[in-house]
Amino acid sequence: MAREATVQTQLRVRIGNINYVSNPSNFQATVTGINGPCPGAFAATLEGTDVNFSELTQPGLGIIKNIDSTNFVTVGIWDGVDFFPLMELLPGEFFPIRFSRYLTQEFMTGTGTTGGGNTVRIKADTAPAKVVVEAFEA
Repeated sequence: MAREATVQTQLRVRIGNINYVSNPSNFQATVTGINGPCPGAFAATLEGTDVNFSELTQPGLGIIKNIDSTNFVTVGIWDGVDFFPLMELLPGEFFPIRFSRYLTQEFMTGTGTTGGGNTVRIKADTAPAKVVVEAFEA
């Protein structure tokens, strides 16, 4: 099967003399597996909480939501040593995402990849924050 998912986006910005509205966009995508949405709601800590995708063979389409009413969170990649920030979600914000097929791979200098311990990690700002990650099979 194909085209089981539809993703829709639009951006509006109104500030001062700027009144920007992107054209509404949507596309259809394929979801190959039957697992998801997972992992669901959890508390992101100040140190960071790894997103548990163990119910999925390969995470694909998803959405990340910050359902905390006060604190922002930072989403990034954790390689076991360093945290690489990718995006921020303010209280109440959410964004769709397609997780990379290379998410758990480590890229080596030169060519190729190795199995690694890279994970998606979400870090809270000043206090633990409730987030929801809903991902489906790639």
